[in-house]
Amino acid sequence: MREEWLREASDAVTPVHGQGFFYVGYGYIAYYLVFDYVDPMGYYDAVVGDERLFEDEVQRLYYGMQELVDRETVVVNGVRVRPKVVMVDIGFRGRRDRVFIVFAFRFRAPTRPGRNVYENRYEPEPIEYNYEAYWVFPPGSKILEVDMGQGQEEWDIVNNAVVAIYGRRGGRTGGYERIVFTLPEPATPP
Repeated sequence: MREEWLREASDAVTPVHGQGFFYVGYGYIAYYLVFDYVDPMGYYDAVVGDERLFEDEVQRLYYGMQELVDRETVVVNGVRVRPKVVMVDIGFRGRRDRVFIVFAFRFRAPTRPGRNVYENRYEPEPIEYNYEAYWVFPPGSKILEVDMGQGQEEWDIVNNAVVAIYGRRGGRTGGYERIVFTLPEPATPP
């Protein structure tokens, strides 16, 4: 009965919103993806309350997300890079039926002072829920170009050094991202 209930409760969990926060530094890029879900049967409440279930779920989420990012082709300044999941967390937004899952990533990237190019190719797909992604570059950076492929995402450049990307439910991703940007010389400590 319990296994059957867990499967049924897991199937009832519905994604409702996503956010991504990308931070570009010298020699690396780190980012966090945050997904919000409605959990009407309390699947994640049961998971968080059971250490074994929690560990199993975190491992399942970790390997599933790593498999997804491994399918992407991410290139920085002509060099293929490989994002890695470094953390998964599960929590609640004030109520036990409002769940969030956080994935943290990082990877070495040959970013340097001057002009840089980030590209990501992946399988285009329908957008099932609204999301926003924010790319934050160091002070003094300048975004020169943004290309989100042939999808229906929108984007804005804010203060020359932040890209805000918006995906709306019912649209389609473009399967391609390109951000061309300059980084200033790193500040030297006093």
